[in-house]
Amino acid sequence: AATMVTAGVYLLVRTEFLFHETPQVLHIVGWIGGITALLAAIMACVQTDIKKVLAYSTVSQLGYMMTAVGAGFAGAGFFHLLTHGVFKALLFLGAGAVIHAVHSNEMKDMGQLFRRMPQVGIVFIIGTIALAGVPFTAGYFSKEEVLGATLAGGLTGPFVMLLIGAFLTAFYMSKTVFLVFFGQPAAHGHHDHGHGHGHGGDPGLTMAGPLWVLAIAATVIGGYFTLHHLEPEFTTPGWLTPTAVGMGLAGIGAAYLTYQTRTISADTLATVFAPIRIAAVNKFWLDDLFVGIYRHVLLTFARAIGWLDRYIVDGVLNVISAWTLDGGDALRRIQTGKVQDYVLALGIGLLALVLWMRGTL
Repeated sequence: AATMVTAGVYLLVRTEFLFHETPQVLHIVGWIGGITALLAAIMACVQTDIKKVLAYSTVSQLGYMMTAVGAGFAGAGFFHLLTHGVFKALLFLGAGAVIHAVHSNEMKDMGQLFRRMPQVGIVFIIGTIALAGVPFTAGYFSKEEVLGATLAGGLTGPFVMLLIGAFLTAFYMSKTVFLVFFGQPAAHGHHDHGHGHGHGGDPGLTMAGPLWVLAIAATVIGGYFTLHHLEPEFTTPGWLTPTAVGMGLAGIGAAYLTYQTRTISADTLATVFAPIRIAAVNKFWLDDLFVGIYRHVLLTFARAIGWLDRYIVDGVLNVISAWTLDGGDALRRIQTGKVQDYVLALGIGLLALVLWMRGTL
Protein backbone atom coordinates (compact mmCIF):
# COMPACT_ATOMS: atom_id res chain seq x y z
CA ALA A 1 0.00 0.00 0.00
CA ALA A 2 2.93 2.32 0.67
CA THR A 3 6.24 1.30 -0.89
CA MET A 4 8.52 3.55 1.14
CA VAL A 5 6.96 2.47 4.44
CA THR A 6 7.54 -1.22 3.72
CA ALA A 7 11.01 -0.74 2.23
CA GLY A 8 12.62 -1.43 5.62
CA VAL A 9 10.96 -4.83 5.87
CA TYR A 10 11.99 -5.67 2.31
CA LEU A 11 15.58 -4.65 3.08
CA LEU A 12 15.74 -6.90 6.15
CA VAL A 13 14.27 -9.80 4.19
CA ARG A 14 16.87 -9.40 1.44
CA THR A 15 19.71 -9.18 3.98
CA GLU A 16 18.41 -12.06 6.09
CA PHE A 17 21.60 -14.06 5.49
CA LEU A 18 23.61 -11.32 7.21
CA PHE A 19 21.32 -11.11 10.21
CA HIS A 20 21.50 -14.86 10.73
CA GLU A 21 25.19 -14.35 11.47
CA THR A 22 24.22 -12.02 14.34
CA PRO A 23 21.39 -13.71 16.27
CA GLN A 24 21.62 -11.09 19.03
CA VAL A 25 20.70 -8.39 16.52
CA LEU A 26 17.81 -10.51 15.23
CA HIS A 27 16.58 -10.82 18.80
CA ILE A 28 16.57 -7.02 19.13
CA VAL A 29 14.71 -6.70 15.81
CA GLY A 30 12.04 -9.09 17.09
CA TRP A 31 11.50 -7.16 20.31
CA ILE A 32 11.37 -3.82 18.51
CA GLY A 33 8.81 -5.33 16.13
CA GLY A 34 6.62 -6.57 18.97
CA ILE A 35 6.75 -3.26 20.84
CA THR A 36 5.98 -1.36 17.62
CA ALA A 37 3.01 -3.59 16.84
CA LEU A 38 1.51 -3.09 20.30
CA LEU A 39 2.14 0.63 20.76
CA ALA A 40 0.93 1.55 17.27
CA ALA A 41 -2.23 -0.53 17.76
CA ILE A 42 -2.95 1.31 21.02
CA MET A 43 -2.42 4.66 19.30
CA ALA A 44 -4.77 3.65 16.47
CA CYS A 45 -7.53 3.09 19.05
CA VAL A 46 -7.60 6.77 20.07
CA GLN A 47 -7.50 8.34 16.59
CA THR A 48 -10.52 10.22 15.26
CA ASP A 49 -9.19 10.78 11.73
CA ILE A 50 -10.05 7.75 9.58
CA LYS A 51 -6.76 7.94 7.65
CA LYS A 52 -4.73 8.23 10.86
CA VAL A 53 -6.37 5.04 12.10
CA LEU A 54 -5.17 3.27 8.96
CA ALA A 55 -1.73 4.91 9.15
CA TYR A 56 -1.10 3.70 12.70
CA SER A 57 -2.52 0.34 11.67
CA THR A 58 0.14 0.14 8.97
CA VAL A 59 2.85 0.91 11.54
CA SER A 60 1.45 -1.84 13.75
CA GLN A 61 1.44 -4.39 10.92
CA LEU A 62 5.01 -3.45 10.05
CA GLY A 63 5.80 -4.43 13.62
CA TYR A 64 4.29 -7.87 12.92
CA MET A 65 6.52 -8.27 9.87
CA MET A 66 9.63 -7.17 11.74
CA THR A 67 8.89 -9.58 14.59
CA ALA A 68 8.74 -12.49 12.16
CA VAL A 69 12.05 -11.42 10.63
CA GLY A 70 13.55 -11.09 14.12
CA ALA A 71 12.33 -14.58 14.98
CA GLY A 72 14.42 -15.89 12.09
CA PHE A 73 11.59 -16.55 9.64
CA ALA A 74 11.74 -13.75 7.10
CA GLY A 75 9.44 -15.67 4.74
CA ALA A 76 6.55 -15.31 7.17
CA GLY A 77 7.17 -11.57 7.47
CA PHE A 78 7.31 -11.18 3.70
CA PHE A 79 4.09 -13.20 3.31
CA HIS A 80 2.32 -10.75 5.61
CA LEU A 81 3.90 -7.87 3.68
CA LEU A 82 2.26 -9.09 0.47
CA THR A 83 -1.21 -9.81 1.86
CA HIS A 84 -1.19 -6.63 3.93
CA GLY A 85 -0.42 -4.58 0.82
CA VAL A 86 -3.64 -5.83 -0.79
CA PHE A 87 -6.18 -5.25 1.97
CA LYS A 88 -4.51 -2.12 3.36
CA ALA A 89 -4.58 -0.54 -0.13
CA LEU A 90 -8.26 -1.46 -0.20
CA LEU A 91 -8.87 0.22 3.15
CA PHE A 92 -6.99 3.39 2.25
CA LEU A 93 -8.83 3.74 -1.06
CA GLY A 94 -12.11 2.99 0.71
CA ALA A 95 -11.34 5.72 3.22
CA GLY A 96 -10.60 8.04 0.30
CA ALA A 97 -14.01 7.29 -1.21
CA VAL A 98 -15.67 8.08 2.13
CA ILE A 99 -13.73 11.33 2.52
CA HIS A 100 -14.64 12.26 -1.07
CA ALA A 101 -18.31 11.86 -0.22
CA VAL A 102 -18.31 13.44 3.25
CA HIS A 103 -15.63 16.11 2.72
CA SER A 104 -14.08 15.38 6.09
CA ASN A 105 -11.51 13.00 7.57
CA GLU A 106 -13.11 13.02 11.02
CA MET A 107 -15.26 10.02 11.90
CA LYS A 108 -17.57 12.23 13.96
CA ASP A 109 -18.72 13.76 10.67
CA MET A 110 -19.61 10.33 9.31
CA GLY A 111 -22.21 7.76 10.25
CA GLN A 112 -24.87 5.57 8.60
CA LEU A 113 -22.96 5.74 5.35
CA PHE A 114 -23.74 2.12 4.52
CA ARG A 115 -27.19 3.22 3.33
CA ARG A 116 -25.70 5.79 0.99
CA MET A 117 -22.53 3.91 0.02
CA PRO A 118 -23.25 0.17 0.23
CA GLN A 119 -20.50 -0.82 -2.20
CA VAL A 120 -17.84 1.10 -0.31
CA GLY A 121 -19.23 -0.32 2.93
CA ILE A 122 -18.98 -3.91 1.67
CA VAL A 123 -15.41 -3.62 0.40
CA PHE A 124 -14.33 -1.73 3.52
CA ILE A 125 -15.75 -4.51 5.69
CA ILE A 126 -13.88 -7.08 3.58
CA GLY A 127 -10.65 -5.17 4.17
CA THR A 128 -11.43 -4.89 7.87
CA ILE A 129 -12.04 -8.59 8.46
CA ALA A 130 -8.89 -9.38 6.46
CA LEU A 131 -6.86 -7.04 8.66
CA ALA A 132 -8.53 -8.47 11.76
CA GLY A 133 -7.43 -11.97 10.73
CA VAL A 134 -10.87 -13.52 10.30
CA PRO A 135 -10.62 -17.07 8.85
CA PHE A 136 -10.66 -17.58 5.07
CA THR A 137 -9.23 -14.12 4.43
CA ALA A 138 -5.73 -13.22 3.29
CA GLY A 139 -4.83 -11.60 6.59
CA TYR A 140 -5.82 -14.67 8.59
CA PHE A 141 -3.17 -16.88 7.01
CA SER A 142 -0.31 -14.40 6.98
CA LYS A 143 -0.98 -13.23 10.53
CA GLU A 144 -1.09 -16.82 11.78
CA GLU A 145 2.23 -17.43 10.01
CA VAL A 146 3.75 -14.46 11.81
CA LEU A 147 2.44 -15.59 15.19
CA GLY A 148 3.67 -19.13 14.61
CA ALA A 149 7.08 -17.88 13.49
CA THR A 150 7.40 -15.66 16.56
CA LEU A 151 6.53 -18.54 18.85
CA ALA A 152 8.86 -20.94 17.04
CA GLY A 153 11.67 -18.38 17.26
CA GLY A 154 11.40 -18.33 21.04
CA LEU A 155 10.23 -14.70 21.27
CA THR A 156 7.59 -15.24 23.95
CA GLY A 157 7.37 -11.58 25.00
CA PRO A 158 6.84 -10.25 21.47
CA PHE A 159 4.37 -13.10 20.84
CA VAL A 160 2.18 -11.90 23.71
CA MET A 161 2.41 -8.34 22.38
CA LEU A 162 1.29 -9.52 18.93
CA LEU A 163 -1.66 -11.39 20.43
CA ILE A 164 -2.79 -8.26 22.29
CA GLY A 165 -2.18 -6.32 19.08
CA ALA A 166 -4.45 -8.76 17.21
CA PHE A 167 -7.28 -7.99 19.64
CA LEU A 168 -6.69 -4.24 19.36
CA THR A 169 -6.47 -4.41 15.56
CA ALA A 170 -9.88 -6.05 15.32
CA PHE A 171 -11.23 -3.58 17.90
CA TYR A 172 -10.14 -0.31 16.28
CA MET A 173 -10.99 -1.44 12.74
CA SER A 174 -14.44 -2.62 13.82
CA LYS A 175 -14.87 0.64 15.70
CA THR A 176 -14.13 2.48 12.46
CA VAL A 177 -16.69 0.40 10.56
CA PHE A 178 -19.43 0.92 13.14
CA LEU A 179 -18.82 4.66 13.51
CA VAL A 180 -18.49 5.37 9.79
CA PHE A 181 -21.07 3.08 8.23
CA PHE A 182 -23.61 2.27 10.93
CA GLY A 183 -23.35 4.81 13.75
CA GLN A 184 -25.08 8.13 14.23
CA PRO A 185 -23.00 11.11 13.06
CA ALA A 186 -22.14 13.60 15.78
CA ALA A 187 -22.16 16.48 13.28
CA HIS A 188 -24.43 16.86 10.27
CA GLY A 189 -22.80 19.73 8.41
CA HIS A 190 -20.25 17.62 6.57
CA HIS A 191 -22.42 14.52 6.51
CA ASP A 192 -25.04 16.02 4.19
CA HIS A 193 -22.73 18.27 2.28
CA GLY A 194 -22.11 15.74 -0.45
CA HIS A 195 -25.71 15.61 -1.71
CA GLY A 196 -25.44 18.96 -3.39
CA HIS A 197 -22.37 17.92 -5.33
CA GLY A 198 -23.50 14.52 -6.49
CA HIS A 199 -21.17 12.62 -4.17
CA GLY A 200 -23.77 11.43 -1.69
CA GLY A 201 -23.81 7.80 -2.88
CA ASP A 202 -21.37 5.18 -4.09
CA PRO A 203 -18.56 6.47 -6.31
CA GLY A 204 -18.39 5.83 -10.03
CA LEU A 205 -16.51 3.07 -11.78
CA THR A 206 -13.17 4.92 -11.80
CA MET A 207 -13.20 5.01 -7.99
CA ALA A 208 -15.22 1.89 -7.19
CA GLY A 209 -13.47 -0.36 -9.75
CA PRO A 210 -10.10 -0.55 -7.96
CA LEU A 211 -11.93 -1.12 -4.67
CA TRP A 212 -13.68 -4.20 -6.03
CA VAL A 213 -10.50 -5.50 -7.68
CA LEU A 214 -8.66 -5.31 -4.33
CA ALA A 215 -11.62 -6.75 -2.41
CA ILE A 216 -11.78 -9.71 -4.77
CA ALA A 217 -8.01 -10.13 -4.53
CA ALA A 218 -8.17 -10.18 -0.74
CA THR A 219 -10.83 -12.89 -0.77
CA VAL A 220 -9.26 -14.91 -3.59
CA ILE A 221 -5.92 -14.97 -1.78
CA GLY A 222 -7.72 -16.17 1.32
CA GLY A 223 -9.56 -18.85 -0.65
CA TYR A 224 -6.37 -19.99 -2.36
CA PHE A 225 -4.52 -20.51 0.90
CA THR A 226 -7.57 -22.24 2.36
CA LEU A 227 -7.33 -24.85 -0.40
CA HIS A 228 -3.54 -24.87 -0.75
CA HIS A 229 -2.23 -24.10 2.69
CA LEU A 230 1.55 -24.09 2.40
CA GLU A 231 3.55 -25.98 4.95
CA PRO A 232 5.49 -23.48 7.09
CA GLU A 233 9.14 -23.83 8.04
CA PHE A 234 8.10 -24.45 11.64
CA THR A 235 5.52 -26.37 13.63
CA THR A 236 2.82 -24.53 15.53
CA PRO A 237 0.88 -25.78 18.54
CA GLY A 238 -2.76 -26.68 18.03
CA TRP A 239 -3.99 -23.93 20.34
CA LEU A 240 -2.46 -21.14 18.27
CA THR A 241 -5.15 -20.92 15.57
CA PRO A 242 -8.18 -20.80 17.90
CA THR A 243 -6.35 -18.36 20.16
CA ALA A 244 -5.49 -15.99 17.31
CA VAL A 245 -8.98 -16.21 15.83
CA GLY A 246 -10.52 -15.79 19.27
CA MET A 247 -8.56 -12.60 19.89
CA GLY A 248 -9.76 -11.16 16.59
CA LEU A 249 -13.38 -12.10 17.18
CA ALA A 250 -13.18 -10.75 20.74
CA GLY A 251 -11.96 -7.41 19.37
CA ILE A 252 -14.85 -7.26 16.91
CA GLY A 253 -17.31 -8.16 19.66
CA ALA A 254 -15.93 -5.55 22.04
CA ALA A 255 -16.22 -2.86 19.35
CA TYR A 256 -19.78 -3.98 18.56
CA LEU A 257 -20.84 -3.76 22.20
CA THR A 258 -19.13 -0.39 22.64
CA TYR A 259 -19.92 1.52 19.46
CA GLN A 260 -22.99 -0.21 18.00
CA THR A 261 -25.23 -1.47 20.80
CA ARG A 262 -23.68 0.89 23.38
CA THR A 263 -23.84 -1.92 25.94
CA ILE A 264 -20.39 -0.89 27.07
CA SER A 265 -19.91 2.83 27.54
CA ALA A 266 -17.04 4.31 25.56
CA ASP A 267 -16.66 6.92 28.30
CA THR A 268 -16.32 4.16 30.88
CA LEU A 269 -13.60 2.50 28.81
CA ALA A 270 -11.84 5.84 28.47
CA THR A 271 -11.98 6.31 32.25
CA VAL A 272 -10.81 2.78 33.07
CA PHE A 273 -7.92 2.98 30.64
CA ALA A 274 -7.26 6.68 31.22
CA PRO A 275 -3.47 6.36 31.79
CA ILE A 276 -3.03 4.28 28.63
CA ARG A 277 -5.34 6.59 26.69
CA ILE A 278 -3.41 9.68 27.78
CA ALA A 279 -0.15 7.98 26.82
CA ALA A 280 -1.58 6.98 23.43
CA VAL A 281 -2.88 10.48 22.71
CA ASN A 282 0.61 11.79 23.49
CA LYS A 283 2.12 9.04 21.28
CA PHE A 284 3.73 7.56 24.39
CA TRP A 285 5.84 10.72 24.50
CA LEU A 286 8.13 9.22 21.86
CA ASP A 287 8.11 12.45 19.85
CA ASP A 288 8.97 14.36 23.02
CA LEU A 289 11.77 11.90 23.69
CA PHE A 290 13.20 12.36 20.20
CA VAL A 291 12.89 16.15 20.45
CA GLY A 292 14.54 16.07 23.89
CA ILE A 293 17.39 13.92 22.60
CA TYR A 294 17.83 16.29 19.67
CA ARG A 295 17.70 19.47 21.71
CA HIS A 296 19.51 18.46 24.87
CA VAL A 297 21.92 15.82 23.61
CA LEU A 298 22.67 16.28 19.92
CA LEU A 299 22.58 20.07 19.90
CA THR A 300 24.60 20.27 23.14
CA PHE A 301 27.16 17.88 21.67
CA ALA A 302 27.21 19.91 18.43
CA ARG A 303 27.74 23.14 20.38
CA ALA A 304 30.61 21.55 22.33
CA ILE A 305 32.23 20.30 19.12
CA GLY A 306 31.73 23.75 17.57
CA TRP A 307 33.37 25.44 20.58
CA LEU A 308 36.32 23.03 20.47
CA ASP A 309 36.73 23.56 16.76
CA ARG A 310 36.45 27.33 17.02
CA TYR A 311 38.55 28.02 20.12
CA ILE A 312 40.85 25.01 20.58
CA VAL A 313 41.61 23.64 17.11
CA ASP A 314 41.43 26.99 15.33
CA GLY A 315 43.11 28.70 18.32
CA VAL A 316 46.13 26.37 18.28
CA LEU A 317 46.49 26.74 14.53
CA ASN A 318 46.15 30.51 14.77
CA VAL A 319 48.85 30.69 17.50
CA ILE A 320 51.24 28.50 15.50
CA SER A 321 50.65 30.50 12.34
CA ALA A 322 51.13 33.77 14.28
CA TRP A 323 54.40 32.51 15.74
CA THR A 324 55.54 31.47 12.28
CA LEU A 325 54.73 34.88 10.85
CA ASP A 326 56.47 36.69 13.74
CA GLY A 327 59.51 34.41 13.52
CA GLY A 328 59.74 34.91 9.80
CA ASP A 329 59.43 38.65 10.24
CA ALA A 330 62.27 38.62 12.82
CA LEU A 331 64.53 36.44 10.70
CA ARG A 332 63.84 38.62 7.69
CA ARG A 333 65.56 41.51 9.45
CA ILE A 334 68.89 39.59 9.40
CA GLN A 335 69.05 40.21 5.67
CA THR A 336 70.23 43.87 5.75
CA GLY A 337 71.98 43.95 2.35
CA LYS A 338 75.21 45.38 3.91
CA VAL A 339 78.46 43.46 3.32
CA GLN A 340 79.98 44.52 6.63
CA ASP A 341 77.04 42.97 8.53
CA TYR A 342 77.54 39.67 6.73
CA VAL A 343 81.35 39.76 7.42
CA LEU A 344 80.64 40.50 11.09
CA ALA A 345 78.17 37.59 11.29
CA LEU A 346 80.68 35.33 9.57
CA GLY A 347 83.41 36.33 12.03
CA ILE A 348 81.14 35.79 15.04
CA GLY A 349 80.14 32.39 13.69
CA LEU A 350 83.76 31.39 13.05
CA LEU A 351 84.77 32.51 16.55
CA ALA A 352 81.91 30.53 18.09
CA LEU A 353 82.91 27.47 16.09
CA VAL A 354 86.56 27.72 17.22
CA LEU A 355 85.56 28.08 20.88
CA TRP A 356 83.23 25.12 20.59
CA MET A 357 85.93 23.00 18.94
CA ARG A 358 88.46 23.85 21.71
CA GLY A 359 85.92 23.03 24.37
CA THR A 360 85.22 19.61 22.88
CA LEU A 361 88.92 18.84 22.48
